[in-house]
Amino acid sequence: MNPEKSDQRYRELDALRGIAALSTVFFHFTLGRPEADYGFELGVTGVDLFFIISGFVIFMTINKVSSTLEFAVNRFARLYPTYWACVTLTFLLMIAVAFIAHKSHPSFYQYAANMTMFQFYFGVQDLDGPYWTMLVEMLFYICIGLLNTFGKMKYVLPIGLAAVGMTIVMDLAMDFWFPALQKVHDYFPLITHFPLFLSGIIFYKLMNGAEGKSEKPFLYSALAVCFGAALLLYDNGGKSVHFINFGQYLCCLVLYYLVFILFVHNKLGFVVNRVTLFLGKISFPLYLIQLYISINFVIPGLMKYAGFGFWPACLGALAVLLALSAAINYFVEIPMNRRLKTWFRRKLGFRRRPAGV
Repeated sequence: MNPEKSDQRYRELDALRGIAALSTVFFHFTLGRPEADYGFELGVTGVDLFFIISGFVIFMTINKVSSTLEFAVNRFARLYPTYWACVTLTFLLMIAVAFIAHKSHPSFYQYAANMTMFQFYFGVQDLDGPYWTMLVEMLFYICIGLLNTFGKMKYVLPIGLAAVGMTIVMDLAMDFWFPALQKVHDYFPLITHFPLFLSGIIFYKLMNGAEGKSEKPFLYSALAVCFGAALLLYDNGGKSVHFINFGQYLCCLVLYYLVFILFVHNKLGFVVNRVTLFLGKISFPLYLIQLYISINFVIPGLMKYAGFGFWPACLGALAVLLALSAAINYFVEIPMNRRLKTWFRRKLGFRRRPAGV
C-alpha cells in the first residue's frame, strides 16, 4: 500500500470522527428544543458513524499487533486515561452544581463504577449520556480479542455474518413470539449495533483485503446484509428511534455507507481540512464531555447570567467544549497513551509496529 495514500486514509477517518462528534454535540445542544427541527436531531446517528469507523479501525489494529495482549494494552492506553479524566471532570462539576443548588449528587460508588466503563453490570446508571456507547465498544473489543486469541480472525466475516443472522432471527422472534429475549439485548447491547461494526470490517477488507473480482461481489453482498440488519434493528435498543423516524434514519445510514464507499475508493479527500482534522484529533474527549457540561452548566449559565440568546450560548458552550477537549487531548490523551504503551512494551516485550489510527 502506498504510504502517502495510507496516511491520507487515516486523515479521512480523523475527519469523519470530527464530523460525527460535532453532529452529536449539536444534537444534544438542541435536544428537546424547537431548533432540533432544523435537522440537528439527525445528529443522534453520529454514534452509528462512530461504530462503522470503529469496526474499520479495530480490525486494522488487530492485524498489526503481535498478540491479543498487545491489542488489549493498546486499547487500554488509548481509551482509559482520557475516559477517566472526562468522567472525573463531569463528576466534580456535578458535585459543584449540586452543592450550589442544594441538591443531591451522584455517589462515589456511582463514580467508581462509571470509571470501569462496565457500570451497567454493576446496576449503576451512566453519569453522562454518551457513556453508554463505551460499553458497546468494549464488548466489541472483547469479541475481536477472543477471535484473535483462538486464531479465528481469518473467519471473522463468516462468523460475523452468522452473528448478524442470529441477531435478525432473535429480533423477529422477540417481536412476534418471545418478548423476553429483550433481556439479551439489554445485557449484551453490542447485538443491536454489531451490523455497523461488521460493516466497518467489510469496508476495511474492500480497501485492503479483497483479492480478485470474485471476492468483491461477496463483500458488497455482505455489506448489504449488514445494512439491512441495521435498518431492521432501528427500533430495538438504539437511541435513534426515540428522536427520528425510520425514513430519517434510513437516509442517514445510506449517507454513511456511501461516504465509506467513497473512502475505500480514495474519493473522500474533500472532507479533510484543518477544522475537521482538529475536531477528529479531539473527538474522543469532545464526545465524552459535551452533554452534561453544555446542557446543565454552560448554556443555561450563559443564558441566565450573561443574557445570551440560545444560539450565542451554544456557540459559547462549543468554545468551552473545544478548549476543554483540546486541553484533555494535549495533557492527558496524547502523553498518557504514549507513556503507557512504552511502559507496557518495555515490561511485556511487545514488538514495535507502524503507527496506526
